[in-house]
Amino acid sequence: MENSPIHEIELYSRKVFKTLLDHEINKSHRYGDSLTLVDFLFETDPATPETLHSAEVFAIDLLNIHLRDVDIPCRQNNEFLILMPSTSTPGARTACERLRKLMIAEEQTANGIPFRLTISAGMATLPLDHAISSDELLQHASIALQHARTNHFTGVVAYSEIPK
Repeated sequence: MENSPIHEIELYSRKVFKTLLDHEINKSHRYGDSLTLVDFLFETDPATPETLHSAEVFAIDLLNIHLRDVDIPCRQNNEFLILMPSTSTPGARTACERLRKLMIAEEQTANGIPFRLTISAGMATLPLDHAISSDELLQHASIALQHARTNHFTGVVAYSEIPK
């Protein structure tokens, strides 16, 4: 049996990501599909440029292995945005928890320097009952991420779960 090469994801620029986000929102509204946006942040301990770079490489490698071909990832600094088409809150939570557990599973080593990752994750699912813009969806995912960080939640926080 022949081994197939590992699919490598492309990390989209912020500009391209925004264009794809707008497209996917329009498509979801038209066809009634679920759409979830995940915003996750990783921090290293110790927080050095070397460990941060190694953590980025480690995170990208995990995304290469565990994201679907249809998922749309974007990196900005030590944050990743992942657009998950045709994915509702429960499915996105399962995927995010799997990624989070893999990232924090064990101590990593970069250039002989051990470090640990801390992951905070927020997500927002496009409500099918009314239209919101891509900027609003981005804001909702960011609010969920900040809620997770502020309250030191170890799991994924959905925007819909935050008390208003």
